[in-house]
Amino acid sequence: MLHPDAPAVVPGVQCEHIRHKSMYVMTVDNPQALRFFDPYDTASYWCQETSHAFGPDGQPVRPDCCIQGRGCCKHDHEHDHGGE
Repeated sequence: MLHPDAPAVVPGVQCEHIRHKSMYVMTVDNPQALRFFDPYDTASYWCQETSHAFGPDGQPVRPDCCIQGRGCCKHDHEHDHGGE
Protein backbone atom coordinates (compact mmCIF):
# COMPACT_ATOMS: atom_id res chain seq x y z
CA MET A 1 0.00 0.00 0.00
CA LEU A 2 1.24 3.47 -0.83
CA HIS A 3 1.76 5.94 1.97
CA PRO A 4 -0.73 8.85 1.74
CA ASP A 5 2.10 11.40 1.82
CA ALA A 6 4.09 9.70 -0.95
CA PRO A 7 4.42 11.92 -4.01
CA ALA A 8 2.71 10.56 -7.11
CA VAL A 9 5.13 12.47 -9.30
CA VAL A 10 8.85 12.09 -8.58
CA PRO A 11 11.20 14.70 -10.10
CA GLY A 12 13.69 13.05 -12.42
CA VAL A 13 11.44 10.03 -12.95
CA GLN A 14 8.34 11.49 -14.54
CA CYS A 15 8.27 14.24 -17.14
CA GLU A 16 8.79 17.76 -15.82
CA HIS A 17 5.56 18.86 -17.53
CA ILE A 18 3.16 16.52 -15.68
CA ARG A 19 0.88 18.37 -13.25
CA HIS A 20 -1.93 17.62 -10.78
CA LYS A 21 -3.92 19.80 -8.42
CA SER A 22 -2.22 18.56 -5.24
CA MET A 23 1.03 20.14 -6.46
CA TYR A 24 -0.53 23.53 -5.75
CA VAL A 25 -2.10 22.79 -2.36
CA MET A 26 -0.17 23.26 0.87
CA THR A 27 -1.19 20.81 3.59
CA VAL A 28 -0.16 19.86 7.09
CA ASP A 29 0.54 16.21 7.95
CA ASN A 30 -2.52 14.52 9.40
CA PRO A 31 -1.82 11.67 11.85
CA GLN A 32 -5.25 10.22 10.94
CA ALA A 33 -4.46 10.14 7.21
CA LEU A 34 -4.12 6.34 7.04
CA ARG A 35 -7.60 5.99 8.49
CA PHE A 36 -9.11 7.67 5.43
CA PHE A 37 -6.49 6.70 2.85
CA ASP A 38 -7.67 5.22 -0.44
CA PRO A 39 -4.82 3.31 -2.16
CA TYR A 40 -6.21 4.13 -5.61
CA ASP A 41 -4.86 7.19 -7.38
CA THR A 42 -7.84 9.37 -8.23
CA ALA A 43 -5.83 12.47 -9.15
CA SER A 44 -6.43 14.15 -12.47
CA TYR A 45 -3.20 14.80 -14.36
CA TRP A 46 -2.50 17.19 -17.19
CA CYS A 47 0.45 18.17 -19.33
CA GLN A 48 1.82 21.66 -18.85
CA GLU A 49 2.72 21.75 -22.55
CA THR A 50 -0.81 21.00 -23.81
CA SER A 51 -2.96 22.01 -20.80
CA HIS A 52 -4.91 18.79 -21.38
CA ALA A 53 -5.00 15.21 -20.10
CA PHE A 54 -3.11 14.16 -23.23
CA GLY A 55 0.50 14.99 -24.02
CA PRO A 56 1.90 16.41 -27.27
CA ASP A 57 2.03 12.84 -28.62
CA GLY A 58 -1.72 12.33 -28.04
CA GLN A 59 -1.18 9.77 -25.28
CA PRO A 60 -2.64 9.98 -21.73
CA VAL A 61 -0.89 11.94 -18.99
CA ARG A 62 -0.28 9.72 -15.94
CA PRO A 63 2.74 9.07 -13.72
CA ASP A 64 3.11 5.55 -15.15
CA CYS A 65 3.05 6.86 -18.74
CA CYS A 66 5.05 10.10 -18.54
CA ILE A 67 8.47 8.55 -18.06
CA GLN A 68 11.82 8.22 -19.82
CA GLY A 69 11.43 6.70 -23.26
CA ARG A 70 8.29 8.59 -24.18
CA GLY A 71 9.11 10.94 -27.04
CA CYS A 72 7.73 14.07 -25.38
CA CYS A 73 9.11 13.30 -21.88
CA LYS A 74 11.48 16.00 -20.63
CA HIS A 75 13.61 16.15 -17.49
CA ASP A 76 15.20 19.23 -15.89
CA HIS A 77 18.73 17.90 -16.40
CA GLU A 78 18.18 17.81 -20.18
CA HIS A 79 18.04 21.62 -20.18
CA ASP A 80 20.88 22.32 -17.72
CA HIS A 81 23.80 21.87 -20.12
CA GLY A 82 22.48 23.50 -23.26
CA GLY A 83 22.34 20.24 -25.21
CA GLU A 84 25.70 18.80 -24.08
